Amino acid sequence: MSAAEVHAALQDWAARLVSLRAVVVTRLRPGLTYREAATLAARHGYELDEDVAALWTWRDGTTPGLPAAHLAPGQEFAPLDASLRRSREYHEASLAEARGERRTWQAHWVVAVHGHALPLVLDGARPGPDTFRHDPHAHPLHVARSTLAQRVARWHEMVDTGTWRVARDGTWDVDLTHLPDVPHARRQDLT
Repeated sequence: MSAAEVHAALQDWAARLVSLRAVVVTRLRPGLTYREAATLAARHGYELDEDVAALWTWRDGTTPGLPAAHLAPGQEFAPLDASLRRSREYHEASLAEARGERRTWQAHWVVAVHGHALPLVLDGARPGPDTFRHDPHAHPLHVARSTLAQRVARWHEMVDTGTWRVARDGTWDVDLTHLPDVPHARRQDLT
């Protein structure tokens, strides 16, 4: 998945959010250049390729200091600096709590959005990047993974079905009675 494909998927999502009058679109910060993202990542001990950095080269999160505005329900889109800081904290805690060979956080994982329960993570390993919800208690092979563009397509589906909708105040409303019967599609291109 190229950075251009990620940008296109996110731009379509942003256009959808504008049409829904979601408040988050008024709080999105301009995207970083890849050079800015790579420099910032290096300060936190990360090497980000363009595909992983694409989320923040599209937009660098939402403006800090304002009331929460979510890219999708319960999903705070933080600037890259905050995401890398949170990722490093997860990694350091994982090293401190390592259970034999199994660590609960890998060095190449970056928090994409901070979920109310489980963070959405970008996995910078190859093939990738994947996204998944990080659950430290789940086995890595049992976690649904998808590309960021596939995940954004699922977000559209959630709006299409009425599971997610934007309330009059521009914030998200969720109605799980409209949840689609088909689970999140798994990536087919992994070997």
